Amino acid sequence: MITGLWHFASARKRVVERWEVDGILALIDQYKAFIIDLDGVLYLINDPIDGSVEAIRELQSAGKPFVFLTNNSSSTPAMYTEKLKFMGLEISEDQVVTSSQALAWFIRDNYETCGKKVLLLGGRGLYDELSSIGLQVVDEDGGDSADFVVVGWDREFSYGRLKAAVIAVRKGAHFMASNTDASYPTPDGLWPGAGAMVAAVSTGSEAEPFVAGKPNRLMVELALKRMGAKAEEALLIGDRIETDILAGANSNVDTLLVMTGVSTIDDIERQGIAPTHIRDSLKGVLDT
Repeated sequence: MITGLWHFASARKRVVERWEVDGILALIDQYKAFIIDLDGVLYLINDPIDGSVEAIRELQSAGKPFVFLTNNSSSTPAMYTEKLKFMGLEISEDQVVTSSQALAWFIRDNYETCGKKVLLLGGRGLYDELSSIGLQVVDEDGGDSADFVVVGWDREFSYGRLKAAVIAVRKGAHFMASNTDASYPTPDGLWPGAGAMVAAVSTGSEAEPFVAGKPNRLMVELALKRMGAKAEEALLIGDRIETDILAGANSNVDTLLVMTGVSTIDDIERQGIAPTHIRDSLKGVLDT
């Protein structure tokens, strides 16, 4: 709790320090590097948010390093680059950091993976990353022998898969999650996110998972490393207070909350987590 309070106080201090320049200099000119969420910030499923593509192009034109940082574990970096290319943006796979990557790196660095099995409730992004570190992915029929249970956003979630995951965790499998986002922003409204699946397994197994995604500072540190940037030089942009903005606070990185996804102004006071800046949308980084 003390650590959390320190980060919150530190974030508020930076708000005061930047008060004199915010409104005079555009955010694109105040920071050297940018960490940008995707869902709810750049697009809603396949629909670009108004002005978002243009904002990214301005970052590219200005030579500002940036990394997309997404809790969505369902897609691979290659799939994200193809999706953004369809929207008119050319980026490299190195400019995408996913919660799937963060979780795979954590497992690789902290556990023996050779010959170990993982019961996966998730999509292609998690499958590829877990396979890349030597884990054998098994289905629900092989859940009894699983050494790990990993849960992400699973659009094929079923009672059978839930049952297998709960049994495996109760038998001692390491329980891990890509993220615990309760919802997923779409043009139709908020869909159930990975957090809904994680909560079901947690409730059934009476166990809490290790969570690799935001607000874990692990993902932010990976993004900073990719860009060769320091925390005080970067701005993290997101639409969700309890993940994006808290991840910035946990990492001592300034934050920008945009109003195009999940969180609202009322959520700031309710959750007690203050962003450094607030804008209507991503294109607000260009406004003075």
